[in-house]
Order: sequence, then structure tokens, then C-alpha cells
Amino acid sequence: MTWGSFATRSLSLILVLPLVLNRLSTTEIALWYLFSTVISLQLLTDVGFSPTFSRVIAYGMGGLSSFEIKDLRNSNKSAKLTDANWQTIEKICSTMRAIYLRLTVISFFLLATIGTWAMFSPISKTSDIRFGWIAWGVILLTSGFTLLGNSYSSYLQGLNQIALLRRWEILTSLGAIGTSIIVLLAGGGLLGLVVANQGWLILNIWRNYWLCSKVEGGRFQKFTSQKIDIVVFEAIWPSAWRSGLGVFMGYGLVQLSGIIYAQFGTASGVASYLLALRLIQMVSQFSQAPFYSKLPLLAKLRSEGNLEKQIQVAKRGIRLAYWTYVAGFVVIGVLAKPLLKLVGSNAEFVSPLLWGVMGLSMFAERYGAMHIQLYSITNHIIWHTANGVAGLIYFFVALTLFNRIGVYAFPVGTLAGYLGFYCWYSAVYSYKAFGLKFLDFEKNTSFFPLILMIFFCFFIFIIN
Repeated sequence: MTWGSFATRSLSLILVLPLVLNRLSTTEIALWYLFSTVISLQLLTDVGFSPTFSRVIAYGMGGLSSFEIKDLRNSNKSAKLTDANWQTIEKICSTMRAIYLRLTVISFFLLATIGTWAMFSPISKTSDIRFGWIAWGVILLTSGFTLLGNSYSSYLQGLNQIALLRRWEILTSLGAIGTSIIVLLAGGGLLGLVVANQGWLILNIWRNYWLCSKVEGGRFQKFTSQKIDIVVFEAIWPSAWRSGLGVFMGYGLVQLSGIIYAQFGTASGVASYLLALRLIQMVSQFSQAPFYSKLPLLAKLRSEGNLEKQIQVAKRGIRLAYWTYVAGFVVIGVLAKPLLKLVGSNAEFVSPLLWGVMGLSMFAERYGAMHIQLYSITNHIIWHTANGVAGLIYFFVALTLFNRIGVYAFPVGTLAGYLGFYCWYSAVYSYKAFGLKFLDFEKNTSFFPLILMIFFCFFIFIIN
């Protein structure tokens, strides 16, 4: 059901996006996508705990104790099926609740201070400043619940209840899409759109809590402790902070480029760049479905020592992920401009050259990210090094080139960071951990999608 869930979310491109671009002014479009960027940056205050908790819960489902979940690089358990270790899972859930409560307080403080400061310039450019600040206030009030909700989705994914979670995501996504359409058609504007989306965010959190109470005989509700288990914390903290730093130096810096550009760019330029950035990220998120949906299964197989099955599942998921990404990139590259013109958009699409560079950069990110995710199944995290060095390269290149090539400096910088370090560093670790060879693995996964993408980028540059 992961495909169905992501496909339903993508309906917003077809049904909601045209209305956003037509019903909102250029400054409101820029502010809407800036709000979306800030909301997505809440991922950074998660500090990498969400994927880590999902992974160690999956280890518990594979029968491991709290003393065995720290490092599975040399896992040698037999491949036979084992019963879940619910004592371990309860300790993990107790630690998870305690940590997310603390992270919620930190997240709210950062948004209320740094986030509010970042909104002054963009909101001042809108026609109704009062409504802009009210919309930000709504986002600020609901933000406190977001991280608490991460604990519920982490639990469900760790139990490999992804199909159940995605089925319900389909229903609530349809509801959110329908509500957004009604609000925009009724003239609710930016404020109405924000209220509608944040309302569904709260409902989604309650939905995940309810699902947690229904699976596995309602064990989640019986886990009442909210204390940090020292053994569990010592097992997850090295992975979590490395993941968190890696996310900040990769995904975080890309998102921050939009916020930085919004401080001094023109409203039309900011709207155009943030629109393209949101579209390429949606394509990337959609393409994650075939592989990321298998991560709990891969973690469980790792805890069982079933290496052959791990490679088989991973290779198929990665191959489908690449083709999904390339298909989405090509479709948007071909249809974006005529469709924006057709719907009477108040924001233009970026140039073919900028779209091509953004697409190649995100492809490189997908390559490195999937190798990192595959290696992270061992619970030895290298995100902090891979994204850290790549982020420094990105920062240096973007800062050096911005005065010369403008907004192009952002995707050129990320591409330099990914090719200069992130991709090959990540791949080396996963090849070694799973006994893979570069040509044997990549010719069946990334090679042909990359060739097609390069040809397409060259083609659209020539004809435009």
C-alpha cells in the first residue's frame, strides 16, 4: 500500500497545486512554500531518532534483547524465524516517549524564536500582513504535536505495519486534498489553507495513536512508562545523533537554501525556486516508496542473519526507486510549463537548465541515501560523516558561486557535495557490509536510469 499512499499524496500536484498557483498571489505562493519548508525542517529537531527507533523496534521483533541492538555489523544469528522480544520493545517505547517529550519543547522554542525571525521579511511583502502572522501562529501552535506523533509512526513501522499505516494515509490524504480544494474555491486564501492543512496534521497524529492501540493486541497502550532506559539509550544515541547531523547537513541545508533566498530574493524568483524545489522533493519522496517501505523487513532479516534475502529485497527496491524518480522528473520537466500556463499560474517554472541541475543533484542524493539506508540496517550510522563533508562542500561552492550564477549556486553546490564525497563514501560502506561489487550491483540498479536522465537533460537544454 506504500505505492497507493504516495500516489494519493501526489494527487495534490494535480488537484491542489493548480488552485494554489491560481488563487494565491505571487507573494502568497512564496510564503506558502516557505511555511511548508519550515514545517519540513522540524525533521531536524527529531535528531535522527525516528528511523533509529523504527529500526531497533524491528530488531526487537526479530527477537533481540536490549543488549544486542547496538551494532549488527557482525550479526551471525541463524536465519530461522524468532519470536518478538516484547520486553525489549517496551523498554524502547518507554525511552521513545521520554525523548520525544523533551524534543517537543526544544522544537517549539526554536520555531518560536528563529522561525519567527525568518518570517519577518517574507510576511512583510504580502498584501495582508495580519493574516500572514495569524497563519504562522497556527503553524506554531500545532508544531508541538508533530514530534509527539513521530513516536506512533515509528512504532508502527518498526512492527512492519506499513501496509496498515499507508491504507489509512490514503484516506486521510484524500480528506486533506478535498478540504484544501474546498477552502481555495471558497476564497479562504492562504490563512484558510494553512488552517485546513494543520487541522489534518493533528488528525493524522491521532490516527496513528489509534492504530498503535489496535495492532498486536493493544500492547502499545500497556506500555505506560515514560522513563529513559539507559541500556536502550546507549544503544540508540550513537545512531540517532549521527543520523540527525547527517540529515541537517544534507536535507537541512537544501531546505535552508529556500529560507535564505526568501530573505533577499524577489517574490517571483522565490516562488519559482520554492515551487521547483517542492516538486523535485515530491518526486524524490514518491520514489522512496519501493525501497524505504522494505527497511523494517531488511532490519528484521539482518537480525535473523539472512544476508541473501536482504540483498535480493534491497536490489529490487533500489531499482524500482530509480526508475520511479526518473519517470517523475521527466514528466514534470516536459509538462510543467504548459500546465502552469494552462491553469493561469501566478508563479513561473524554473529554466530547463536549472531543473536539469536540480534533478541530477537529487538523483545523486538518492544514490547515496539508499546506500546509507542499506548500510544503516547494521545500526552503524555514517550519515554524520557522509552528509557532514558533503554539506561543507555544498556550503563552500554555493557561497563562492552565488554572486556569479545566482540561484543556480544552490543545486550546483549540492551536486558538488554529493559527487565529491557523499555518493562514493556511502556506496563503499554498503558494498563492504553486504559483499557487493560495484559493476554487478549498479548495472542492475542505477546505470540505465542515470543514462536516460542525462540524455533527457541534454535534450531539454538543446531544444529550449
